[in-house]
Amino acid sequence: MGTGDRTAAKGDTGTADMASAAGTISAARTASGAGTGRVPRPRLLVGALIYTGLVVSLIGTLGAPLIPLIVREQRVSFVAAQWILTITLLVGAVAGPTLGRLGDGPRRKGVLMGGLGAVVLGAVVAATAWNFPQLLVGRALMGIGLGLMPLTFAIARDCLPRLTGVRAVAVLSVSVASGTGLGYPLTGVIADHVDYRYAFWLAGLLCAAAVGLVAVAVPPARTGLAALAPRRPFDVPGAALLGLALGAVLLGFSQAPRWGWESAPVLGLFAASVVLAAVWVRVEHASAAPLVELRFLSVPAVLVSNGAAALLGFGMFGTVSLVIRLVETPTSAGYGFGGGVSLAGLMIMPLSVGTLAATRVARVAERRFGTAAVLVLGGLVSTAASLGLAVRHDHLVEIAAATALLGVGIGTGFAAMPTLIITHVPLTETGSATSFNQAMRVVGGSMGSALAASLLEGFTPAGTPLPRDTGYSVAFLMLGLVSLLGALLGLTLRRDRKARAGALPAVPAQEVTAAAEAPATLGAGRPASAT
Repeated sequence: MGTGDRTAAKGDTGTADMASAAGTISAARTASGAGTGRVPRPRLLVGALIYTGLVVSLIGTLGAPLIPLIVREQRVSFVAAQWILTITLLVGAVAGPTLGRLGDGPRRKGVLMGGLGAVVLGAVVAATAWNFPQLLVGRALMGIGLGLMPLTFAIARDCLPRLTGVRAVAVLSVSVASGTGLGYPLTGVIADHVDYRYAFWLAGLLCAAAVGLVAVAVPPARTGLAALAPRRPFDVPGAALLGLALGAVLLGFSQAPRWGWESAPVLGLFAASVVLAAVWVRVEHASAAPLVELRFLSVPAVLVSNGAAALLGFGMFGTVSLVIRLVETPTSAGYGFGGGVSLAGLMIMPLSVGTLAATRVARVAERRFGTAAVLVLGGLVSTAASLGLAVRHDHLVEIAAATALLGVGIGTGFAAMPTLIITHVPLTETGSATSFNQAMRVVGGSMGSALAASLLEGFTPAGTPLPRDTGYSVAFLMLGLVSLLGALLGLTLRRDRKARAGALPAVPAQEVTAAAEAPATLGAGRPASAT
């Protein structure tokens, strides 16, 4: 059978296979205890997963406040030192889909513990680095941690009662932003008072604790749906092509402000990413066991979630990067606050406070209006935060208030995305589908930071190192408008009330009804709805 025949056959039988699989999954879950709350310590499991999410998200922001110190200690240029952040994001974006697929099955606990172990090893390598290449190797290993969040989603959905699992996934998604808000002030204090290597030692200790918690709290693969999922061959070509495509686009955006947007290397990287993505789509359509099931990505709710992830990630990371730069700008520029790394970190901390408030906001809004409305609300609040900074950023209290509001918006939006995804894909695709969403956040964040930096360069007078204050206003305005696009994207689900009904269900309809009537460990409510 040729490639085209295999693809056609796959499409013809897909719906029938899913209908059959839904009944099989239902019976299997009942027999194995999956989704019925028969985990020995469900609260410990939720706590361990949330802690893991906070730690791995903190790792992603660990490098940014340390860059000035590394420039001095390692005697490298500022451009070279930026790679301790760039290489972490690159590895994390590539690792996400790979680990997500490896974790959709009986290997989930081993993959999660192995990934955390790699982060611990990377922290030790970075903390003991005697030269810059060794430091980059350590940061690359730590980047594997950024790809572990989809595994926590899959474990929560598989091992917890259905309604509790959906809520736990929403909280886990919010922990990504919470960890970002905590990471900057923590590493800022370390950077200002002790050797930067202590930051890596601290990351290693925190991650080692996560390994221990996962070992105790996460049930073995013989329980839950993961034990019943058949082993499938790993899609090596798909993983390689997706990794190269994501790597090319992220490298292009991260280096464009330095190399120039019209430079041959940047244009070549963007062109290569488009070609590689096209080849990857073709390979995935032809594969009998693809890395990412593309038919699920085309479901309206999943498609909108991934688009909104890129747009809100764009607004969040772009705004955070601008706030840090603004706070550290010397007052001699006529604006700015002349703060150090610690003060810049403290101005990001309200982001975490906002995300904590967002968990409650998202739950109340979902009950009254549905999950799609939660996504729209998150986009609108994020827009208000960035536009507020575009109008007023002359006082620290304004900065802190805006970052707190950004935390509410991002936390609310991020809580809705995985809920929309997991209620529209089969249980066995949770890790793979949510990992693609995580990758879109990273890509969007890289784009936002790069474009914001380029805008500031455009407002920097020749011969001076600092941009005019107008540049910040324009950059914040751009970020707000992009976040608004994310909110408008969510409105398409409000208009398309048949999107959920037409999607391939994650569980049979009668089980969703039963879940609405079942008590939940995390509080009362009803299952998420796209409308």
